[in-house]
Amino acid sequence: MSERKLRVLSIGAHPDDADTSAGGLLAKLRDKGWEIRLLSVTDGSAGTYRKELGGQPLNLIRQAEAAASGRLLGGRYDVLDHPDGRLEVTLDIREELIRYIRRFSPDLILTNRPNDYHADHRNTAQLVQDASFLLTVPCICADTPYMEHMPVVLYWHDSFKKPYPCQPDIIVPIDDTLEELVQMACCHESQYFDWMYWPDHTERIDWPKEQKVAHLRDRFDRLFAGHRRQYDAQVRAKFGAEADSIGHVEVYEISEYGEEPSQAFMDMLER
Repeated sequence: MSERKLRVLSIGAHPDDADTSAGGLLAKLRDKGWEIRLLSVTDGSAGTYRKELGGQPLNLIRQAEAAASGRLLGGRYDVLDHPDGRLEVTLDIREELIRYIRRFSPDLILTNRPNDYHADHRNTAQLVQDASFLLTVPCICADTPYMEHMPVVLYWHDSFKKPYPCQPDIIVPIDDTLEELVQMACCHESQYFDWMYWPDHTERIDWPKEQKVAHLRDRFDRLFAGHRRQYDAQVRAKFGAEADSIGHVEVYEISEYGEEPSQAFMDMLER
C-alpha cells in the first residue's frame, strides 16, 4: 500500500495571492512529492480599473489565470464565489472553509498574516484562524469528517510593522525556484501586466510583453534578494557555511493557531 503524500494548502484572498506569495516554497514541496492545492477565498472580480471587465467577466479571466498557475505547480487552484473587496468574517464562510480544509486534509496551510492593508487579506487570515481549532471538533460541521490533528499554519512574509513585524521562523532558499515563481506571476496577466500599473505607471500597460516579463523578473529578484539581506543573521544561523551561496529567500512566520511544527518538519521545509 502506497504511503499518503504530504499535502500543502495555500489560502489567499484573491486569485494571485496563494501562488505568488509562496510560490518558491510550493515549487520546492511539489518537487519533493507533496500534493499542492491553492485556494482563493474571493472571486477576484474587482481587480481592474476597466469598468467593462469588473464583475463576472474578470472573474472568469482570473479563474483561467489561476488554473494556469496551478498547472505549473501540478495542483488545483480553486476560486470561491465571495465578492472581491467585500469579504466578511461570517459563520457561513468559516464553516465553508472548515469543510474545504477537512476534505483536502492538509499537513500544512500557508496564508497571509492578520495585519495587512487589504480588508480581504485580513479577513482571510481571520477566517483561517477561526477555522483552525474547529477542524478537529467532531460536532462542528458534522457532515464532513473531522481532522485528527490541526495542520501546521504558516504566514507568508509582509512588511507591516504594527502591531509587530513578521517573525522569520522559517527561511526557505528559493534560488532554484525563483524563475518558476516569476512564471506563476506571469500567468496572472490581468494583474501583473495591467492592474498593477494603475494609476501611477499607466505608460507600462503598452509595453511589449517581453519587457513586462523582464520588469517583473527584476521586481521579484529585488524583493527576495532584499529578504536575504534583511534576514542575513538568521540565514547564517540556519545554514552556516551554505549561507554565502544563498541569494534569495522566502520567509514565513509560524502561526500559533496551527499545530506546532517539529524541528524535523521545519528542516523539511527549509532544506
